[in-house]
Amino acid sequence: MTVTTGAPASGAPAAPPPEDLVTLTIDGAEISVPKGTLVIRAAEELGIEIPRFCDHPLLDPAGACRQCIVEVEGQRKPMASCTITCTEGMVVKTQLTSPVATKAQHGVMELLLINHPLDCPVCDKGGECPLQNQALSHGNAESRFEGKKRTYEKPVPISAQVLLDRERCVLCARCTRFSNQIAGDPMIELIERGALQQV
Repeated sequence: MTVTTGAPASGAPAAPPPEDLVTLTIDGAEISVPKGTLVIRAAEELGIEIPRFCDHPLLDPAGACRQCIVEVEGQRKPMASCTITCTEGMVVKTQLTSPVATKAQHGVMELLLINHPLDCPVCDKGGECPLQNQALSHGNAESRFEGKKRTYEKPVPISAQVLLDRERCVLCARCTRFSNQIAGDPMIELIERGALQQV
């Protein structure tokens, strides 16, 4: 009599355990992803581009810029897709299918541009700037806010190779998180709150 077991044949590597998957719907498309996957990553797997500034796959989620806001069924208000993990049965609507998400993203973009210099034609990053690209595709053409933009001394050398222009900073915290989490040298950080916040 031969008895078969789940044990691998001698010398063969053991099969990896099956992944815990959750199934959710994003903009009407169903997808199964490993448990713990962020909504923004699941959307990327579907080819859905959610605008963002603070998100980076090598850094811990921060939700600092709020540009990646999506509508999640059952939640009272829009949520940052870079900070929420996928759950079983979750229904997510991005800016492609949700007027709520679109309105929230336009509002966030408008707030980001309040103090940003509007000199794209003479800026060194003009034409290859994520803020400029997202403002054109996910923002309003005109702002309701008027008045003086804040100004800072510039540029500020934060290392031998890096100069900081705080007038162009969108306070995404990528540089401070990189300094902390990747370089292991917390030499820069965000200080103050609200309109006074700066690197």
